Amino acid sequence: TYIRMKGGRKAHTAISEFRGEKNNSKVSHKIHGQQKKPKSIQVLLLLIQHGANGLNLLEAQHVVLVEPLLNPAAEAQAISRVHRIGQERRTLVHRFIVKNTVEESIYKLNRSRDTSSFINGNTKNQDQPLLTLKDVESLFATVTSTVPKCDEEPTESLRHLPPSVAAAIAAERRLKANNTT
Repeated sequence: TYIRMKGGRKAHTAISEFRGEKNNSKVSHKIHGQQKKPKSIQVLLLLIQHGANGLNLLEAQHVVLVEPLLNPAAEAQAISRVHRIGQERRTLVHRFIVKNTVEESIYKLNRSRDTSSFINGNTKNQDQPLLTLKDVESLFATVTSTVPKCDEEPTESLRHLPPSVAAAIAAERRLKANNTT
């Protein structure tokens, strides 16, 4: 179950709709004389851009990051919006990173770089870009190292490659085959 909170909706209406309660739930509780136990929200899915900006949760236990960002400060902001001051339970951060892809390269780049330039907005040296050409090239180094050369045997299996790379090689092979005939 999910709900999209966009536009002029009031927060309490959107949350009660997410919980599966009806709009007139207070009236029905008075009529029936008994209250149902509210369902607890198990999962709230949202883009990291929305989780990092303007969202205030009371508390949560898990953050699942599905794709790494080039700006680690945005990830840190989203995580800190989940873990609130006074929260007694630990907040666990889970990351999903696909091996031998650009995602892995972004993660390694973020781990190796000094994140203070992202957090401070790079105010120390305005002429230095946040990402250099070397940084961008390093993002694709992992992917290109797994790509076989085009003149290799075309019958070789592509199953060991990431799907996007395998699809690109297969398309290139088809294009070559069409051009030679």
